[in-house]
Amino acid sequence: MEHSISTLRPQFPAQSASLLGKLGIEAALEAAADPSITPKPKIFDEFALTDRVGIVSGANRGLGLEMALACCEAGARVVYCFDLPETPSDEWVACRDYVAKLGNNSRLEYFSATVTDQEALWKKAEEIGDKEGRMDFCVAAAGILRSHIDCLEYPAKEFRDV
Repeated sequence: MEHSISTLRPQFPAQSASLLGKLGIEAALEAAADPSITPKPKIFDEFALTDRVGIVSGANRGLGLEMALACCEAGARVVYCFDLPETPSDEWVACRDYVAKLGNNSRLEYFSATVTDQEALWKKAEEIGDKEGRMDFCVAAAGILRSHIDCLEYPAKEFRDV
């Protein structure tokens, strides 16, 4: 059964704006109105980080490192991983080597930093931006979660320290 977009969604404006064309519901409604349209996945292109440069704090391990790795898999040129230890963990080194083998020219860089030193972080972010010619994203993932306590049972006072 053919429908026109105006009969399917007459009172609502388009919900997606993309250089890649119509997305989501708008694309589905257009395809419903025009059977000659062949649907093609485009949403992941919207999330691509191709040639982007970013910082992830708390990225020596855990969720911060997972997010840094995901950004590289999404095409980021480089993700600078900020964390407390002077040298990166073996886990971080394994991820750096893995990223180098992805074949998409992404890389991970490590920088020892204390996220509570705002001035130093701003300075380092500025240095990175100058070096890379851009700064596109920052992910705040730093926190100290003690492994001996389940996060759902964390005492309020200790949780504030995280």
